[in-house]
Amino acid sequence: MEENYTIRKAEQSDASSVKCLLEELENREFDQGIFDRIYAEYLHTPLTLMQVAVHGEDEIVGFISCKGQSLLHHEGLVFEIQELIVTASHQGRGVGRQLIAALKPELAQLGAKSLEVTSNKRRKEAHAFYQSVGFLNSHEKFTIYF
Repeated sequence: MEENYTIRKAEQSDASSVKCLLEELENREFDQGIFDRIYAEYLHTPLTLMQVAVHGEDEIVGFISCKGQSLLHHEGLVFEIQELIVTASHQGRGVGRQLIAALKPELAQLGAKSLEVTSNKRRKEAHAFYQSVGFLNSHEKFTIYF
């Protein structure tokens, strides 16, 4: 069942709600100091876009962030979703679709060549969601952890 949510740019005052959503996504608690530093960095970096989905007056139930960079091999600006979460009680209501739909015109206005997302192999439902909103499964991602 798709409901209408308000999608707006994330603000500093949204930090605690965003932190709770991301802790739900990762199933762990974040270090407050590290989170605050990175959130502030996101807010002040021109090619980092963040939006929240608001239910009712002020309940933040979804969050999306993406970062852009100019890439030689794409000959232009490419954005990648870094985080996308809709709280469990609001999943299946079209919130994720609305977050991505609200992002697309802003990316087009910036002249983006593409929007990419990486999703952990274990997140099969997320993969199905991304494909349902138009993403193609075109790459493999390899990681070295330090």
